[in-house]
Amino acid sequence: MAEVEVRRGVRMAYEDHWFGPMWTTPSTVVMLHGNSESSKAWNPWVPHLAGRYRVVRPDMPGFGASPLPEGKYGWTASELAVDLLNFLNAMRIERCHLIAAKIGGSVAMHFASDHSDRLVSLTLCGSPIRGGGPTNAELIRTKGVRGWAAETMRSRLGSAASEAQLRWWTDELMGKSKEQASLATTASRIEMDLEARLPRITAPTLMLTTTESGLQSVAEVKRFAALLPDARVIVLPGDSFHIAAVAPDECARHTLEFIVSQERSG
Repeated sequence: MAEVEVRRGVRMAYEDHWFGPMWTTPSTVVMLHGNSESSKAWNPWVPHLAGRYRVVRPDMPGFGASPLPEGKYGWTASELAVDLLNFLNAMRIERCHLIAAKIGGSVAMHFASDHSDRLVSLTLCGSPIRGGGPTNAELIRTKGVRGWAAETMRSRLGSAASEAQLRWWTDELMGKSKEQASLATTASRIEMDLEARLPRITAPTLMLTTTESGLQSVAEVKRFAALLPDARVIVLPGDSFHIAAVAPDECARHTLEFIVSQERSG
């Protein structure tokens, strides 16, 4: 992976793929992963997108191949949103389609509420608007990141996920995350509330959720969507709150249709 310094003491690793004609200049898609994940979480999406768009997948600070930031770092949605802006500037990405999942979506919403002018579109996959209580942070403190991931993986990925997928997400992805980053991100979410920011997100927005998501009900997602000037909701069958991981092909198809439509209308 390549790496870029986004500000003093903060470096971010990233993947950068474009599989279309090399003599053309495609629009850019930027993808943000969730807590205790990395850019690898988006691997199944890349074949759907990278023949039409440049696909840039950063590892957020302290996750994946990105080193822990130097000095004090809080891993709040607001701080991560600042470093998303710094990343885009460092990469000279003026505008992009932003796709995000889970807490990455919370970061994306915070970013979009201040910088919708930098976005052609925004896609959110199972992304919380409000905090979720202290349980997950307590599990990380007592059982470590891998123990927490193992205990919560079935509820995270839902009943349709295979045992092989559960093991990979536990052992090869989330379980390898740095505890400092995972715990701080989880703890920072407890008091998070982005609802007041939603009306400021003027970028066209797509929200993907499931019929039985344990994160928030369909009614809640639709209520939140109604607060945005231009948002639509797609509800997929299932009980996973990480639909981007469990149904990547279907999610990528809906997302691709959405971002193509925004380019045509724009």
